[in-house]
Amino acid sequence: MIVTIWIWALRYLYNLDLMDYNFRDAYDMMPSFHVREMWLPGSLAGILYSIGNFGSIVAVSALGQGVGYSCTQLSMLVSGLWGIFFFQEIKGNGTILGWFFAASVTVTGILWLSFEHEGGGAH
Repeated sequence: MIVTIWIWALRYLYNLDLMDYNFRDAYDMMPSFHVREMWLPGSLAGILYSIGNFGSIVAVSALGQGVGYSCTQLSMLVSGLWGIFFFQEIKGNGTILGWFFAASVTVTGILWLSFEHEGGGAH
């Protein structure tokens, strides 16, 4: 959010220079933040992000750094599956097979790490 505000302010200063330091015209040239339209999706995204962060803290605390953090990285696999099957972002059988090979290496590594986990919580 801070970066967005800084970029917005820099663009305002640029527009101010373009509009011969007419404050109102420079402001009218600025893009809207679309708060009325974006408050609900933005709030839901923030809540889901917070729930995910809380879940990762619980996973690392319960399973340890090696296994817990590796399990939180499985979100990349879920995102990849959404990209392949729902959004169809990845095209070509070779590319998709390459992705599944890389995903299987990742899952294999996580499973190997899980065998190293010894019981008990974080100390």
